[in-house]
Parts: sequence; C-alpha cells; structure tokens
Amino acid sequence: MMKELSMDERVQLLVAPDSERLSYFVEQAKATDLVWSLSNEEGFVMVETDDGDCVMVWPDAEFASQWAIDDWDDCEPVSVSLEVFKSEWLPSLTADKITVAVFPNIEDEGKLSTAEELTALLA
Repeated sequence: MMKELSMDERVQLLVAPDSERLSYFVEQAKATDLVWSLSNEEGFVMVETDDGDCVMVWPDAEFASQWAIDDWDDCEPVSVSLEVFKSEWLPSLTADKITVAVFPNIEDEGKLSTAEELTALLA
C-alpha cells in the first residue's frame, strides 16, 4: 500500500509533466493492484480526442473524482483490478484501437498511450 499523499503532493503531481504522471500511475497501479476510471449507468466514460476515442484512467479514486463534474457529474470513480485491466481491458482496447489517457490533469492534459504501451509498462 502506498502512503497517502498530502494536498501539496497531489497538486505537484497535477502540474507535473505527463511522463511523471504516467510513471506515478504505473507505480501506483502495481502497488495497489488497482486502476481507477469514471463510470455512470451507461458504463465507463469515453472521450473523443483528435486521435479517436479514448478511455481515461487514474492512479486513485480521489484524482478520478476531480473529473466527476459538469458533463460527468453523474459519474463515480470505479476501481478495476490490475489483473482485469491487463487481461481484459487492454486487449479489448487494442482490438478496438482505443487509446488511454493516463492520469489526465484538470487542464485535460494526459499522456495518451496505446494499450500496447501500457501493457508493456504494467508487465
């Protein structure tokens, strides 16, 4: 279990470069065996990017919940076990050519990764 982050540490992560947030996400996912996304009655939240559809993931519920506003105020953070994420989500996302926005910050900035890249990082 990772230590709880202070508010300052959370803010520092949110303003950190995409590569640092990606590294933190991978560390957290491996440490907690969980990946977090947002979901409502219709399922998990997808966003459209210039590169096509994209699913968003975060390292913990608190970071994910910061996005549950405006269009997504009916969403809640939902955890997915790392095993299910690796064995079901990533192969499905690869097949559907859907990218993953890893740990987007509140400025809509996030590391867009392919499912293949994430599979390698989480191995």
